[in-house]
Amino acid sequence: MDDATSDRRRGNRLRSLLGAQIRTALHLSETDCVVRDMGPDGLRIAVSDTVPLPDLFDLHISKTRQTRQVRLVWRGDDFVGVNFVPPPPAATPIPIGLMRDLRAARQEIVSLRLQLSQAERQG
Repeated sequence: MDDATSDRRRGNRLRSLLGAQIRTALHLSETDCVVRDMGPDGLRIAVSDTVPLPDLFDLHISKTRQTRQVRLVWRGDDFVGVNFVPPPPAATPIPIGLMRDLRAARQEIVSLRLQLSQAERQG
């Protein structure tokens, strides 16, 4: 690994030897691979360079029973580098008072449209 690559990383990677599966196309396709290095932001995976990979795919690590979505960053001879895709933000609850105000406003809009329609017919 060159200095330019190590400068782009936020943390050190730890060597590993974990069996994993690359899952693509809504889990209809699985390819066995080996996680060789792990870091806080991504992994280096040993997989044949003949295996086609999309830009985004799920990686399931058998030992930890963890599945994460990853983004393909680089590809070399029988290795790929991936970054973890952050999970989407959790839904923010909407206060009940705001929901009631919204419902009332929608009902008022319906009522006003009905009045406008009746006025146009009479005019």
